[in-house]
Amino acid sequence: MRPIRKLIIHCSDSTFGDVREIGRWHRERGFSLIGYHYVICNGHRTAKAEFSPEVDGLIEYGRTVGMEGAHCYGHNRDSIGICLIGKTEFSNTQMIKLHYLVRSLMLEYRLGPKDVYGHYEFDAGKTCPNLDMAAFRAGLLEEEVEHPISTEYKKPKEQEA
Repeated sequence: MRPIRKLIIHCSDSTFGDVREIGRWHRERGFSLIGYHYVICNGHRTAKAEFSPEVDGLIEYGRTVGMEGAHCYGHNRDSIGICLIGKTEFSNTQMIKLHYLVRSLMLEYRLGPKDVYGHYEFDAGKTCPNLDMAAFRAGLLEEEVEHPISTEYKKPKEQEA
């Protein structure tokens, strides 16, 4: 297993998408497959899709964590890439799921909030993920996030040790 030292959060800079759609975009750019390890949906899989509450906050799996990502130049070797579908606004459900996923990965890989970054923190030409990362990191220290929905997280079989 490769060492994981960073979690890097991105946004899709689109109003819709999912793993399949982003995978298609990345292949069109010459990637072999999607560059991210996780995608958190916003309820709109395609440009024409109506909002689906079942898809809002859905965590989808891209590359296996054992594979080096293709999401942040110079930092793919030791990081996990997480992409929020959206531009500058994200649903409460997406943010709850992001918080839960990041905390789960921090525990699994023995990381702290200081090891969680926004893409823009490695590339001055980016604003992605369009989140206040200092505030997000501070929120990771909170004991619990109150929410009315399930935040169950289960690894896919190919990623289990």
